[in-house]
Amino acid sequence: MTGREELPDLGKEGFINSSLSFLTFSYRENLYGQLDKLVENGKSLDGLIIDLMQTGFSLPLDALVKFAIYGKKLLKPHGVLLFVKGDGAITLTRDDPAGGLTFNFYDSPFGIFTRYPLLADYACATVSGIDRRRLRGGGSTLANHILSTSIPVMSDYGKSVKNDFTLPAPQNWVMQMIDDYASVESIVRNVEARHQLPSDEALRILQEFEAARLIYPVFSRIQFLSNCYHNRKPFRLGRYLVASGIIDERQLRELLEKQQEEGWGKSQRSFLGLLCVRAGFINTRELEVLLDDQYLYGGYHKRTEDDAAGNSRSVNIETMRDSMIGSLGAIDTAGLLQSLATAKKTGLLTVDNRDKTIIVAFESGRPTHARLNKLRGYEAMVEFITTWAEGIFVFRDKGRSEELDDTARLSQSLDRLLLDSALYQDQMAQIIAGFPQGRDSILERVWNFEALWIQMHSQPLKYMDESAVLAEDRRRISELAGFIDGLSTLDEVVKSYDNWTTHMIFKGIYLLVQLRLANIQQGSLFRPLTIFQKITEELQPMIGPEDNKMLLNSSLHYVHGDSQAKTRFHIDHEGRISVNLSQMKRSGVPVSAVLLELRRWMEAYLAYCRRQLDSNESKIVDDIVARVINTHTN
Repeated sequence: MTGREELPDLGKEGFINSSLSFLTFSYRENLYGQLDKLVENGKSLDGLIIDLMQTGFSLPLDALVKFAIYGKKLLKPHGVLLFVKGDGAITLTRDDPAGGLTFNFYDSPFGIFTRYPLLADYACATVSGIDRRRLRGGGSTLANHILSTSIPVMSDYGKSVKNDFTLPAPQNWVMQMIDDYASVESIVRNVEARHQLPSDEALRILQEFEAARLIYPVFSRIQFLSNCYHNRKPFRLGRYLVASGIIDERQLRELLEKQQEEGWGKSQRSFLGLLCVRAGFINTRELEVLLDDQYLYGGYHKRTEDDAAGNSRSVNIETMRDSMIGSLGAIDTAGLLQSLATAKKTGLLTVDNRDKTIIVAFESGRPTHARLNKLRGYEAMVEFITTWAEGIFVFRDKGRSEELDDTARLSQSLDRLLLDSALYQDQMAQIIAGFPQGRDSILERVWNFEALWIQMHSQPLKYMDESAVLAEDRRRISELAGFIDGLSTLDEVVKSYDNWTTHMIFKGIYLLVQLRLANIQQGSLFRPLTIFQKITEELQPMIGPEDNKMLLNSSLHYVHGDSQAKTRFHIDHEGRISVNLSQMKRSGVPVSAVLLELRRWMEAYLAYCRRQLDSNESKIVDDIVARVINTHTN
């Protein structure tokens, strides 16, 4: 067992030439055929980009399954299948040591480039709409933090290259900054200050060094550590070594067997690392870095009895000196902001919560700019304080972001923001308490909403707190009403409309209810639909599958003909009925109207069934209907 492999040669004139292979395809009819050819030719890729700039993420589920199969066949370990469009990205990555693919979603197409800087070059060159100028600051808070605080450690091969000074200027500048203790952020900052080398260029050079095995893996560890910290999932050193690409599964098994032979149990985490050092997979400095990562991101920061006895290792202070990391929950949003203000901090706070990220700039403890997805400035801060209860936060001392322009500027003090937010939380609680099912209440706009709303154009309107409804508010309320469809809960409406703060959405909805332009849904579409479905299932054995399907189609056509109402219902090849909810939402038809359409269809279907059966059997129809209705009565 040995960790020594055949090392890559330096390219022409000493350049480290990246051996990573990427391909880009547009999502077209012939795409599967192109991918099949790659599989037949035994192609193995580090990155496969599917350009969805024209189609968006409207991929059917079976297409995603097919892509996952191609990903397993075409991607190298730690390779990525990237679906990219203008305002987001989806990745399937081979970061799972068990061989499966890991799914990740990014609300910016630039988020993936934290993990794959070299992929950025290729994407910019092959996908229209990916702008190099926007690459900085992309990606999740935690992923950026892990990358910036990671410490590149040189392999023996890297040390020999560094001492030879054979690399061309840009690569040599970066190489000379690597001392096994400086973080990625420090290296990038220093090489930019001394040699004016752009930060994204320095990151790409570092990934080239990783691909050429001049340094131990840095970028391939990001997603694994990020997922473990987000999910609060501890991990063992052996699993981390495999996820990083330092060893494979076979080598891990051999190491574990060796550990057992020498009489060491699983609790001796560092001994496995010493075996790796002895086998030549890593050196002692890299082992220290890996254990620091495990300590910080893998749950081992919790004190144990051994820690209390003074046997614990201390985390490398270099990884945490210029930043802080933590989880909302242990501290609330107001407490987090106040702690930064009290400490007179200057830098950048970023918080990730699933598909949302807020960025707040601080200057001597005062928040100066804020951005939360589509919200800017005051709205972004109020949304963060009033609605966020969980997330991963990182504060980077002296950090800056190019995403925070004048539109994100804050003119209010932190005390004013906190007071306003407390008032908005009280208003939301009051509104929610007024709905019968709280956040799960379902509302429906009136059928002639557009006409009535236009009539109110010149009428002065006020919210529940007596504040005036502004012209911009009227536009937003009109947009918001499109999501009040009689099918979505209050919570779902709030999540669907991300152009406004949550407290204003609640106040806008409450205003529509007060104006009788929206009603709380009393009847549910799903109970009558379930009753109809159950009745058809019980009648089918009596009538026969084909005749039953014929009666369903005939009765539907009799009641609704070729109207839009008919297209709202569907009968599959086995005679099962359903409602096309997507068509309902697009057309804006009230649920109450669809309920009436469904009831008329069911009545016509039952009349057809009675006509099909003799007098004795027709009585059974009535018995089935009565029993099903009684069973589904609340």
